[in-house]
Amino acid sequence: MDKKTVLILTLAKYGVYIAVLWVTVGSQPLDLKGPLLPLLLVFMVDNVRSFFLERRARHLFKPSLFLQLIFIYLFILLDSSTIGSVLLVVLIAESQIACPRPVGDYIFFLSIGGYFGLGLAGFYWRNALTINNLALIFINSLFLFFGYGISYLARRQIEEKERAENTLKELERSQRELDEAYQKLLKNSKEREQLAVIEERNRLAREIHDTLAHTLTTVIISLEAGKKLMSRDTDRALAEFEKSQEQARRGLHEVRRSVRELRPHELETLGFDAALKGLSRELHGSGVKIDYFLEEGAAVPKGLELPFYRVIQESITNSLRHSGAGRITVTIKRKRNALILEIEDDGKGCQEIIEGYGFKGIRERVAEAGGRVEFVNQSPHGFLVKVEVEGDAYDQH
Repeated sequence: MDKKTVLILTLAKYGVYIAVLWVTVGSQPLDLKGPLLPLLLVFMVDNVRSFFLERRARHLFKPSLFLQLIFIYLFILLDSSTIGSVLLVVLIAESQIACPRPVGDYIFFLSIGGYFGLGLAGFYWRNALTINNLALIFINSLFLFFGYGISYLARRQIEEKERAENTLKELERSQRELDEAYQKLLKNSKEREQLAVIEERNRLAREIHDTLAHTLTTVIISLEAGKKLMSRDTDRALAEFEKSQEQARRGLHEVRRSVRELRPHELETLGFDAALKGLSRELHGSGVKIDYFLEEGAAVPKGLELPFYRVIQESITNSLRHSGAGRITVTIKRKRNALILEIEDDGKGCQEIIEGYGFKGIRERVAEAGGRVEFVNQSPHGFLVKVEVEGDAYDQH
């Protein structure tokens, strides 16, 4: 329970004790042989339990409830009024709220049975067993039922609150663990990606080096031979020059073949349009919709397919990671002599554009293609990546 609830219940309990003491002292003479001594014992046991047993001797907490019940029995037997039922309500409420079932239920059943039996015995002993007093005992017994019901509901509410708080703490702990796992996965993924890029670059560098080294060596040898033969045998010199030319063509073909291997498999096998639709299919079911619009007459030249594909791929990745977008629109159009690519999302945008690795990669790719790129914040309506390549530039590709 929270501190505010504990304070309210404590004040209510001591208010009841003061009221019972007031009624007891005012209705009969002060005599330790009367109900005053049992009342003081009830008060003492309650305080010992609240301020000592609950903190230092928890195993004696439950027995103290039953000991307090015995002193309340004694008070009811010696008291000429029926205010002892109020003490029982306090005990029932405390046992219900402070102890798990079935202790509270045992206290309630013993309280209702004991109150009814001792009430009858007390009136009989004092020769006051009348219809009115019997009715009073019956009404107070109903009051005990009412106190039990209220206490039971309060206990259930406290349990539900504690269960909700525990569930929330568990969810927060799980969220932290998921965040940590995600960060580790992201870090490992980036490391694997960087390693794969390095390995691919090294492989490509080795292959191009081997190809060019062999080709250029052969070409140099043939050219040297042709130079030596020029003055003696023109036909043989010309044959050497032709051989050098053929070796250069083969080397160029091998370099181009190596470079082509850098193109994505989907782009190489399916074509540009189908590869873009494949990006949309990869996100099917994620809640993010990708629309692709290619205006008439705005076909992408072969040389721009790879940079455009990579720019679209990286822009979609950034939108998914950072913007919380629900829709991404990819548009390719022609404006005068320029080919324009626009990737726009409906996410939250960003107030400050910081060019990290992804944005720098986009800018480098576009620059290599002879174009320019612009990053536009449209907060709160989204974010736009705009690429423009002039006709002279993409015609060269």
